Amino acid sequence: MQNENGKYPKLRNYADDKLSLDYQGPRSLLKGIGFTDEDLNKPRVAVINTWSEINPGHIHLKEVAEFVCRGVKEAGGFACNFNALNLCDAIGGGPYVLPSRDLLVNEIEVIVEAHKFDAMVLLGTCDKIIPALLMASGRLDLPTIIVTGGYMATGCVDNKNIDFIDIGISVNKVKEGNMTLDELEKIIDNACPAPGACGMMGTANTMILLTETIGLSMPENSTTAATSPKLNDIAYKAGLQILELWKNNITARKIITDDSIENAIKLCMAIGGSSNTIIHVPAVATESELTIDCSEIYAKASLEVPLLIGIRPNGEYTMKDFENAGGLGALLNQIKDILNLEGITVTGKTLGENIKGYDVKNKNVIRSLDNPLENDGGLILCKGNLVPEGAFIKQSAVPKKLNQFKGKARVFNTVKSAIDALQNGIIVSGDAIVIVYQGVKAGPQSAYQFTSVLKGSHLKDEVITITDGRLSGAASGACFGYASPEAALGGPLAIVKDGDIIEYDIKERSLNINISDEEIKNRLKEFVFNRPSKRGYLGIYQKCVGSILKGAVLSGD
Repeated sequence: MQNENGKYPKLRNYADDKLSLDYQGPRSLLKGIGFTDEDLNKPRVAVINTWSEINPGHIHLKEVAEFVCRGVKEAGGFACNFNALNLCDAIGGGPYVLPSRDLLVNEIEVIVEAHKFDAMVLLGTCDKIIPALLMASGRLDLPTIIVTGGYMATGCVDNKNIDFIDIGISVNKVKEGNMTLDELEKIIDNACPAPGACGMMGTANTMILLTETIGLSMPENSTTAATSPKLNDIAYKAGLQILELWKNNITARKIITDDSIENAIKLCMAIGGSSNTIIHVPAVATESELTIDCSEIYAKASLEVPLLIGIRPNGEYTMKDFENAGGLGALLNQIKDILNLEGITVTGKTLGENIKGYDVKNKNVIRSLDNPLENDGGLILCKGNLVPEGAFIKQSAVPKKLNQFKGKARVFNTVKSAIDALQNGIIVSGDAIVIVYQGVKAGPQSAYQFTSVLKGSHLKDEVITITDGRLSGAASGACFGYASPEAALGGPLAIVKDGDIIEYDIKERSLNINISDEEIKNRLKEFVFNRPSKRGYLGIYQKCVGSILKGAVLSGD
């Protein structure tokens, strides 16, 4: 397949021609399953679909992938549909959740490189899936479009919006006697009307919005509902467009650049995005072989970019409200003066061209830079002698009374033990809950279950949480995540004792333990962590996972 000037890229799949002796075995096998010589002389597009019947965010993607394939075929390509790994964080939990991200990246590499595909369309929705698709895009550097699966409708009970956030809160209300089991059941029945990404500004919707901002998904994809017929139309257009990217040799690394990563981080601040982006965005940069320091960009952006939309849990608005107000295009157009607009995107146009003409339709939902919801951005990085490399907190979800804090440490080595202490009255107002050994080397685990239970308790605005593990993008309250270095690597977190005084100041970006440097050194000298050896994939992950600051990607080095 070539243009008039013979300038289309050479197909990766074949030798010089169909008569090459090196190609006869694969040719025979492919003809045996129904492909013609004409098919086999077309650019081959891998349509990698993370559909499954157990994942609410992905259960609809089988049909969406069919529209992608239709577009590829009509544009003159040879589409091959694959099914790949996916986990819903809330259903497929435990230590496998974060490692599943990197397993999917490797799976995509194996599929695409072994078959020598010329281009990719990647489909996904959920928390670890979208980062994996972005990482694989950067690693393989082929013409690539990501089709994201849309947002879930917001549930409603007694004329009040509810979503996944409300379940953990309600469970603890039942345990404290503030809600009946019947009321809880009503919330469970209505909170998650699948399909799609859980309807709050959690990790899934955050990463979906960042994907379009980077330029790897089609315009309006990120603020289209999973149940909307428009999603199938976007998928079809992606199938058509991937051939245009191939013809013009627009590969993923021409889109994933320092500038587009910086745009994504700024957008994350404006939307009050998930704290988990601080591990996923650096991972995308690392896989794309960029040298950008994402932590410094986060720190700078948190001072420069205010919070402009209040989608649950940062406010009472929903993703549907955001779409109706003009969607991502309108928000990006609103902040265009602080963005890099010249970068190419999957449309073949620049980001500036993509967002032109998108206007804000509801100024209460999408605020302007001179009329923000909060003056500072959503995520901030705090540093101090407790966290020399920093810990991230979603400032937009912190009650104002907890912007400064000083209290006694209560240390737990597991999330369960912290929950038990909360429910048994051991944790009291003014405590600083420190949950350690949850980081990538020791866990990797999320402490979200504790913060969710805490939010449903009477202490929700009275205590704070610090962990070296993950937190859900939907976490709210004074919750510090990814505290680094993690305890298992001998960071100061490892030597915190019950009763130590911990204090922070969000305005000053500080987080400290009130003991001397000498005392910290002496305690660290005595520290011994006997990391339990893991088997199977988790053992491989534990041995090969790298620095959180670089995205905790796997490396054979």
